[in-house]
Amino acid sequence: MPSGLGALLVAAGFEPDDEEQVLVLPADEAALAAFDTDRYDVRRVQDESGLDDYAEIAREIGRKNPEGERQQLALLLREEPGAMSVHIAYVDGEPVSCGRVHFQDGTPFAELAGGRTKTTHRERGLFSAVVGARLKEARERGRTVLVTDALPTSEPILRKRGFRAVTSTTPYVYEPEA
Repeated sequence: MPSGLGALLVAAGFEPDDEEQVLVLPADEAALAAFDTDRYDVRRVQDESGLDDYAEIAREIGRKNPEGERQQLALLLREEPGAMSVHIAYVDGEPVSCGRVHFQDGTPFAELAGGRTKTTHRERGLFSAVVGARLKEARERGRTVLVTDALPTSEPILRKRGFRAVTSTTPYVYEPEA
């Protein structure tokens, strides 16, 4: 980041968020073997109504504006259906973990984003299963590298399964006054 940019962003009304590690993983057979997906009910969202389950998970973990996020994702699914996929893990029919994978044409990369698990279902392998489902789709779509910005909560899980840090980033968020 250029010297002083953080201070300029804060002066303009942006708030620094938690530092994230940018992680990468080759999307190969070895990577796929590190993620157990067979024991879990992970489904790819097929339409906008499936995003209600994504928003439910976001609400449970205290995300800001889950309805606004659902609307943005619905718009992307409608306007660019091949640019993103959403995967949700279910336990006894309840949506409990989710994540997105983004695809940009002309690149070997698939970007993982939005990974989250309800607090009541953590430490059961569900987050990893959702990562594995997105990795599998990325491979099927010819992508050779996964990339993600990982918070301290997910970084150890991803590193344990082969992701490597390449840099860090600090997002700055602007929330206009209502």
